Formats: sequence, C-alpha cells, structure tokens
Amino acid sequence: MSNMKRLFFFLLMTVLWTGSMTAQSKKGNFQKGDYGYLFCHMNDHGRAWTAYALSRDGFHYHDLLNGDSIFSDYEMAKIEGATRDAYICRKHDGSGYLMVTTDMNVGRFKDLKKQAEWDNYGINLLRSDDLIHWESKTFDYRKGLSIFCNPEAESVYKDWSTINRVWAPQIMWDGDFVWPDGKKGGYFIYYSMWNRGEEKYDRMYYSYADETFTKLTQPKLLFDWGYATIDADINWLDSDQQWHMMIKKEGGKPGLFTATSKELTGPWSEPVEDDYVSFEGKKKCEGVSAFQLAGHDDWVIGYIEYSSRPRNYRLCLADKYMRDFQKPRNIEGINAPQHGSFLRITKEEYDRLQAWSDGYELATMKPNRKNPVIPGLYADPEVLYSEKDGKYYLYPTTDGQENWDNHDFRCYSSTDLKDWKYEGVIFDLQTDCQWAHRKAWAPCIIERKVGKGKKAKYKYFYYFVGESQIGVAVSDQPTGPFKDALGKPLCTKDMPVMKNGGATIDPDVFQDPKTGKYYLYWGNGTIICAELNDNMTSFNGEPTVILPRKDKARYNFNEGLYVFYRNGLYYFTWSENDTRSKNYRIRYAISDSPTALVRNGQPVTAAEKTIVLQRDNAKQIFGTGHHAILQKPGTDEWYIVYHRFQRPRGAKLDWSAGYNREVCIDPLTFDEKGNIIPVKPSL
Repeated sequence: MSNMKRLFFFLLMTVLWTGSMTAQSKKGNFQKGDYGYLFCHMNDHGRAWTAYALSRDGFHYHDLLNGDSIFSDYEMAKIEGATRDAYICRKHDGSGYLMVTTDMNVGRFKDLKKQAEWDNYGINLLRSDDLIHWESKTFDYRKGLSIFCNPEAESVYKDWSTINRVWAPQIMWDGDFVWPDGKKGGYFIYYSMWNRGEEKYDRMYYSYADETFTKLTQPKLLFDWGYATIDADINWLDSDQQWHMMIKKEGGKPGLFTATSKELTGPWSEPVEDDYVSFEGKKKCEGVSAFQLAGHDDWVIGYIEYSSRPRNYRLCLADKYMRDFQKPRNIEGINAPQHGSFLRITKEEYDRLQAWSDGYELATMKPNRKNPVIPGLYADPEVLYSEKDGKYYLYPTTDGQENWDNHDFRCYSSTDLKDWKYEGVIFDLQTDCQWAHRKAWAPCIIERKVGKGKKAKYKYFYYFVGESQIGVAVSDQPTGPFKDALGKPLCTKDMPVMKNGGATIDPDVFQDPKTGKYYLYWGNGTIICAELNDNMTSFNGEPTVILPRKDKARYNFNEGLYVFYRNGLYYFTWSENDTRSKNYRIRYAISDSPTALVRNGQPVTAAEKTIVLQRDNAKQIFGTGHHAILQKPGTDEWYIVYHRFQRPRGAKLDWSAGYNREVCIDPLTFDEKGNIIPVKPSL
C-alpha cells in the first residue's frame, strides 16, 4: 500500500471512529429514525394493557392491533398479570429495544388481598429485537434483597415485605456508571416507591440495570422534597447541558413541574414554579413523557389530564430549554390513550409494525357488508329524491387527494337506496368553471318545479364549493350536465357577512314547508343563512349570522350544516371536530325557526345539543360526519347519509385519513318527543 493510500485510509478511519464516538458519547438514550413515531402506552380500558400506535408527524396517530395488547400480560407481568405505564427506548448501541412497565392490575385488588386498590409490588424489565416479540423479567420488591444483584449493599428499607408501591419506571442510559468489576455503562432505572411501614409518601428512587437488562441493583433515594412525587420523566438537554426532569407533584402546589441536575443521580433542584404546565387549571395531570420531533430542538410534552371523563391525553409544546409550555392539544387518533412514551422510528420499523398489525386485523376484524354504499373514495354526500323520475340521487365530494385537491363532481342513482348506478361526472371545475379550478368540495342540490301546468319543468340547482367560495350550477336533469349559472361565485370570501370569521364552504339548501321560502346556509366555524330569490341564484336581502364564531366551542360546531323539517320542528345538524380526526362526529339542535336557533321564544342552549353519530371503536369505524338527511317520500322513514374513514385502510393513514373517506347510509330514528336516537354506524 502506498503512503498516499495509507494516509487516506488513516483519515477515513479517523472520521468514522470520531463519528462513532460522537454518537456513542452523546448523553441520553440512543435516538434513531426520522420517518415516524411509535407511541407505546397503557390502554385506558378496565384493567389496562400495553398498546401501540403509529404516527408520521408525532401528533396524529392510529392504533395498531385495533388497540389490543401487544403481548401476553400474563407472561410479561408475573406478579399481577397486567402491565401499566409503559416506557420504551432503544438499547444504547441501537441493537434492540427495551421497555419497563409497572406490574399492576387494579381490577384484582380484592382477590389479591391488597390493602388499597392502587397498591402494587414490582416492575417488569422487557427486551426485544424487533418491537414485536418481547421477553420479560419481573422484580417483586416484597422479596427484598434477594432479587437484586448487590444484596450486600446498604438497604433503603428494614422490611421489604411492607412495600406497597413501585410505580412508573423509566430508563436512561448512563455511560458514566461504573460497575464493581470496572465495566462502564448501565441503564439508570428510576421510579417512585412507597413502603407504607417505613415512609409517609411516594419518593423517587433509582436502580441500575446491566447490559442484559436482567440484573438490577438495590434502589437508592434519588430525592425527597418533603411531599409525594410520582411519574418522573428525565431527558438530557444539549441547550443548557443539563438533565431536565418533568414530574408530577402530589404535594405542595399541584401541576407538572421541571427540575434540573448536572448529574443523573443528583442533586436535583427544587421544581421551577414560574413556568410549568398550567393549562388545565384545577384539573389533575400526570404521566409526563417528553420527546423531540426529528430535526427539531424544541420539545413535545405528553401527559394525561385525568379529571375529565373520558380522560384527555394532551400534547403541548416547550422550547429547547424545556420551558415556555404552550399550545396544548389532545393526541389524535388513539382509542383510550393513557400513560406511555414515544420512540422515533425508521421507515423499515414503521412498515414492519404496520404489516404485523394488518395481519392481526385481517384475522380479527369483521368485513364490510352493507356499507360503503358506493365503491371508491368519496365524502360530504348530498342525497336527493327526485319527484321527476322517482329515483334517489347521491352527490358526493370526490376524495382521495391530499389537502382535498380534487376538481370534479360525480353522481350516482338508485331506486332502493341499496344498489347504486354511476352516472358519471356532472360538473368539473377544470372544464366547466371560470373562477375556480381545484378544491371541489361539499355540494348540495335541490329540485324545483318551475312554471305551471303542462309547461312546468323541473330544474336542479347545484351549489358547490370551488377554492373556498360557493358557486351555483343549473341543469334540467338530476344527472346533469350542469352549467355554471353565474360565471362567478355566489358566496365570496370577502362578503361583508364573512367578516364574522369562518370559511365560505359547506353549503346547504333548504325549502321551508311552512312558508315555501328557500334558504342557503354555509360556514365553517360560523353558520350563515341567506334567503334565496325566486331565481335561486341570488339573495333576497343580506345574509345573516345564525351562530357566531364566538359560540363555536359552546355548540361544538365546526362545519357541514344540514337543516331538515319534521313534525313542525326544524332540525339543525352539523359536524364537530376536524374531518381528519377519528372523533369527527355529528350533533344536532332543534329549533322553532329555520333562521335562528330558538325554542319556545328562547335561544337554544348548548345543553340541548345531542350526538347523532360518532365513531365505533369495536367496529373500527372512525371519522363519521358531514352528512345529509333523507325522508322516504310519503313515510316517516328517515336515513342519514355520511362519510367515514375508508375501512380498514383509512384509519392507518393518521391525519391523511381525512382525504380517504367512503360514503355510508344508515336509518335515522326518533323518540316520541322528536329527539334523534343516536345512530349506530353499520358495517
């Protein structure tokens, strides 16, 4: 080998060695992957179990295995047969994965003869090569010194048999730890513990686990602030070269607080009280888990707000110093999320986990039978019964494009609401509209008989959204072709009424059977109403606001208003939440007027709103919303036409599920007082 080649080889090896050392010397747990995120969490049902959910962006998730347990709790948790508070991370060298859980089954506290429901006695240390197959070793702390690898060390307790809590363990690789034989590096396992016979409250302790993750040192006290502390989450911050711990204080000022230390084992500062997670007011929070999005310096903080029913799993943001907590939101897409942790993953890991879940799903999930009623990806359905030919017509939004960037509208016909015939494209923004060419959304239609006697003809007025403005197209046939009636939008973004806020989308057309007047409604975040002139393409007077934006949250209103009339009452129905959310659902209010939310002379209160249709986790039905209501002519038989995430594929697409929807129909029924009986979505 020439001297030049030797020099090049030496420099190359130096670079590789330096890069490797830099990666290994970085404090904290080993991080890898920029494709997606794994949320490993306790499922908040009954005894609880450990579940997985996947995400591409860290905020919007979908359950794996339908939210079921990822392993046999009976095999993994040898004390009580249930795992809680899962914390997951990579091995320090990236060769596999580790997990720790609380060994606790709150549903068995009587037959296990516990003194209190929330007592438990140990933790589980788990390891895996693929995130799917796990091995476990359980540590029952009641057995005392014999379970630890250094029984000769000074003990924190005199009597281990009276221990009553070993809660919420977590893992942090400590490359500086030195074992008695001189070997460096160990897994710092920290958790809260309480021995009712020897101490007054939960305190934070730590042990070290070896490379095999099967040996554990005796606990040592991490800190004692003079009151109970649980659910610690520790991370190394490059921004200030310190360890930061977020923790729940059971005593003192309640909340989720931050403390810092130069060393993992302390001393730890007193919690910072001038900046802490305080969004929830007096509601109680716990189970903190912080993580960074790939390529970002700031932090996402996950935690449980458990005063509400159902509980809320929140995600908020913090800066690179893990301060300035802001913008809390609920985690999206997970059935019953609880205390857990987050792991950045690669595409290979993401795809492997998804394929594993898909196989499980095929074996356990019941197939579609009646729904969807038309094949393909469609949303925002409108339905019409035509007096002209006695057929039903379905007018959906064409779906399947990211950000709803489709451009054509289509039509289906049926004689029985079961078998539907495709009638083709009836209007295309790219060829039939001068003022908009994309984002064709949420149409509505009405049939009107124009003229008298033998000269009377049916006309069809089709209101549609193009690029967030509303137009109107007209045809002599329910199947079109439709022609843009105005050559410009009927409702624009800059109309004076739109200064109240919201978007100019989601039209609904309605004829009041009492007066014969026609009304057009629209809005996102607000409800706008305008009386239509006889030509159906202009307004009689200025549009008015029925529901202002300031009342959006009080009524849980978002979009997709649909108004119908039954037995002297006007039903206002709408969609709540974002259409990309699994929690997209339909609510309603009853009014005495088509132009105001009033009942018996008084404003309809938020307490009168009721859920019409929502997700069904057992059937894996999600995102049920943006609907139309149909009365079968001459009867009191009613139907609701709506969209949901395409089943089962849609629910796996996280936030993109809202661009992959399908159209369904189910019966709509009422009680004797006229209230809508909640619809059970069908397969």
